[in-house]
Amino acid sequence: METLHLVLRKFANSDFQDFSELIRDKQASKYAIYDDQFPTDEENLRNILLYFAGTDEFFAVELKSENKVIGFIGLNCTDDSTRNLGFCIHTNYQGNGYAKEAVSELLSYAKHKLNVHRLISGTAKDNIPSVELLKSVGFSITGESIGSFVNDESDNPLEFTAYSLECIL
Repeated sequence: METLHLVLRKFANSDFQDFSELIRDKQASKYAIYDDQFPTDEENLRNILLYFAGTDEFFAVELKSENKVIGFIGLNCTDDSTRNLGFCIHTNYQGNGYAKEAVSELLSYAKHKLNVHRLISGTAKDNIPSVELLKSVGFSITGESIGSFVNDESDNPLEFTAYSLECIL
């Protein structure tokens, strides 16, 4: 898939350096506590990249002008007509509209190529850029819940409010 600035494609082993930078950046970001935790050691990163490369559910987000992977986007299958959308863009490339460009392209792909009728997504209420992006491409907030992916220094869960969102295609 190709957009004005991006190529959405399968991951390849040659993406390891960019992928490692992306995951390490993701884990260091202020939003890391709101998502599944990724290991950042080389062996585990290689295994995750192999998994991403071997599935049709994850796509590399490559910036055409730099031939660099700056993110990933996924459509995880929940059932035949529903997919769960998730995405991550390296912080150095946020604020340029690349996430919206990638999400918009993947929505079209889901509708026209996969015949998906419903997308769901989730994000932290405090992750205002992601909430606003999802709303701008047609998602609606369908619920709130308390979530936790990490613990504090005393091993207590760091809880946050999460939004559930839905987009009917």
